[in-house]
Amino acid sequence: MSFTFPAPLRALACSFGMLVAAMPASAQNTVVVELFTSQGCSSCPAADRMLAELRGEPGLIPLTLNVDYWDYLGWKDDLALPGNSVRQRAYARMMRSRNVYTPQMMIDGKMDVVGSRKRDVTAAVNAYGAEPDLVPVTVSPAAGGGFRVGAASRPLAGTAVVWVVGYDRAVTKAIGGGENHGHTLTYANVVREWREAGRWSGAVPLDLTFDRPAGDGGFAVIVQQDGVGPVLGAAQVTY
Repeated sequence: MSFTFPAPLRALACSFGMLVAAMPASAQNTVVVELFTSQGCSSCPAADRMLAELRGEPGLIPLTLNVDYWDYLGWKDDLALPGNSVRQRAYARMMRSRNVYTPQMMIDGKMDVVGSRKRDVTAAVNAYGAEPDLVPVTVSPAAGGGFRVGAASRPLAGTAVVWVVGYDRAVTKAIGGGENHGHTLTYANVVREWREAGRWSGAVPLDLTFDRPAGDGGFAVIVQQDGVGPVLGAAQVTY
């Protein structure tokens, strides 16, 4: 199952240390990759390893979103957030699909691929990463604490949601039941908090402040059409 929007829109990202991020930061052609996975899914470990490999690639913001709907197989996924399954189902509705599955990678909110198929993942990431950004985003420390996200005004096809996503860099789990019983699995960029920081019409410059989200690895700011549509721009801060 795959779905591609006709007019490619780009994401962007920037990584910088908390102590040296005194100036606004931004980047150009970056792709947001969301992996929907589960500790109870036997076909997921290959995709989990692939996402960890993407973490080291310039211009990519890979994120792991564990889901809970495989818990009935005998192992509870304690990394799963309720909102992760909700988000995946919203993508399915957007793509007019009746089903959700793991391991699914959403690429820039525009198309999905099976996350364990390296050739398909690489092709999708390269294709979208070659396109120019629609909305250059900056992230900088805010006066008085927290962070500020900004972008220049520009026409948008509707309303964009500004997401703040905190993640742990790496989490290792010994699996004691289900399809992966007896295995020890490591997950990269595991989402610990996904919250809405605001909405933006594009009519005026984007200027929002937000507090640091949960997670020890860093966070991403994602500006996304309709919340689960094309990613218009993004930025990343690593700790």
